[in-house]
Amino acid sequence: MRSRHEGIKRLQHPIVGFIELTYQSAELADTTRAARNLNLYTAEPGTPHEDRMKVLTSWAATAASTPQEGAATLD
Repeated sequence: MRSRHEGIKRLQHPIVGFIELTYQSAELADTTRAARNLNLYTAEPGTPHEDRMKVLTSWAATAASTPQEGAATLD
């Protein structure tokens, strides 16, 4: 790992509102790969921000399991 940065990102999501996430960003030393950065975002446990991330996660999982109108099917 070459360098590491950390901090807090504050986002305004159009559905769940304000979310504050802790982040860590690391530049990986492997120069043979196109993607050399690793970014991790987490909501602090027990906060309203964690609850909002859970809402988004469940919403995304529901959307992924529901066939989309006009989507191709494997019959």
